[in-house]
Amino acid sequence: MVSQLNLDQLTIYERVVDAQHNKKQLLLFIYGAGGTGKTFLWKTILSYFRSRGKIILVVAASGIASLLLPSGCTTHSRFVIPIDFTDKSSYNIKKKTQLAELLKKTSMIIWDEAPMSDRRCFEFLDKSLKYVLENDNHLFDGMSMLLGGDFRQTLLVQPRSRKSQIISMTLPNSYLWSHFTVFKLHHNMCLSQTVNSNKDVDRISQFASWLLDIGNGNIGTPDKNDPESTNIIQIPHCFLIESGDKGLESLIHFVYGKNLFSNPSPKELSVRAIICPKNETVDQVNALILSKTNSQGVVYNSCDSIKSHTHESLELDTLYPQDYLNNLHFSGIPSHTLILKVNTLVMLIRNINQREGLCNGTRLIVTQLLPSVIEASIITGIFVGKRVYIPRIKFVHNTSDLPLIFIRKQFPLKVCYAMTIKKSQGQSLKKVGLYLTNSVFTHGQLYVALSRATSQDSIKILLQQEEALPFNCTRNVVFKDLLSRINMQESNLLNNG
Repeated sequence: MVSQLNLDQLTIYERVVDAQHNKKQLLLFIYGAGGTGKTFLWKTILSYFRSRGKIILVVAASGIASLLLPSGCTTHSRFVIPIDFTDKSSYNIKKKTQLAELLKKTSMIIWDEAPMSDRRCFEFLDKSLKYVLENDNHLFDGMSMLLGGDFRQTLLVQPRSRKSQIISMTLPNSYLWSHFTVFKLHHNMCLSQTVNSNKDVDRISQFASWLLDIGNGNIGTPDKNDPESTNIIQIPHCFLIESGDKGLESLIHFVYGKNLFSNPSPKELSVRAIICPKNETVDQVNALILSKTNSQGVVYNSCDSIKSHTHESLELDTLYPQDYLNNLHFSGIPSHTLILKVNTLVMLIRNINQREGLCNGTRLIVTQLLPSVIEASIITGIFVGKRVYIPRIKFVHNTSDLPLIFIRKQFPLKVCYAMTIKKSQGQSLKKVGLYLTNSVFTHGQLYVALSRATSQDSIKILLQQEEALPFNCTRNVVFKDLLSRINMQESNLLNNG
């Protein structure tokens, strides 16, 4: 594996090995676009140290990313980090527990997709390690930390938040950030793969360069409504599907072909998807595609209930009848009515059992529809082909903007021939259809959507936007001030040798 590392990767690898041998703490952030080999670098470092009996913990911000790494786990589950932070959040890692003993023996932590994590997660881990291991003299108790990711991608989700609030929750706004050294991976590993001619190399190189320009916000003209963060960009004609009454049908045909619905292949379905910015559009596309499949559908309705914050529930049933509850929709909670067919492509929307590959974002093929459970086969990650049984589970929506606690018991599944751009992050796709009925609305969405494709031949874009934009134009949102701060950190490294 070491012999396959490029110069950027080898420099990082040697620095990590040297620091561990000399028992020095290393705080690194590996900044690389998709295809620059972060995952391969992590696996190489892991293989080296684990073969020598060292304990290296590997975590990621999302379940999908964690499944790509040997013995990977989500950060929240591994370090017992709270989902919702409060001023009273206490240390969830207790002294003299198995987790505390494991951390005492750990040599290094690798944290992938770090830009998607709330900065408070890193600070919480720092303080927890100091508390458990009783050492306040060093960050993370002197343990080496390798963080990785791409700040050009979408950041953590902050409902109803302004740009300044989203940026304030990112790692560069933590007291920890100044102690990290930034290394960039510049070389796109796709260019190292066997290609037919120099012309193919040039096309792949130009596509990769175009993606980076979009991710960095370097192309387009400033949008008059938000000139600092939003540009209007032209989409090259080679990517466009002609808009019109049959535009969506053409996009579906490009991604899934003629026969894939009648003769579904798990391998082929796993590398194809239509992606959209918003859930409403995703649901419309999934309903249309599901109607094209031949098998008989089965309807699963949820069981909905409510509780009062004040425990005085006598009038709730009168105020909120079942019909009203059934029509409620909340982010991350499945709809009241779920229609499925055998061989339907679905996605898990909750972490159920990560060790068995059942995490938020896992894609599956339905194999049997039973009254109480759904049998399915995993088609993504390291558990491809594994047959699993999905039960109904409880989803609880308890927020201050609702005068009650809402509970829905339903299968944690969603039809996923189409998915949101956020859900596509971390998915490996070879046929991508980007469907924009509205422009993207936050940092990195367009970059993430386009970078799901491995080449310019594997993606098509359908623009049917309601905004008053030219037919071949769309908006691109990039928080350039955030990216400038990371680039400045790297510049300081270079200037200091």
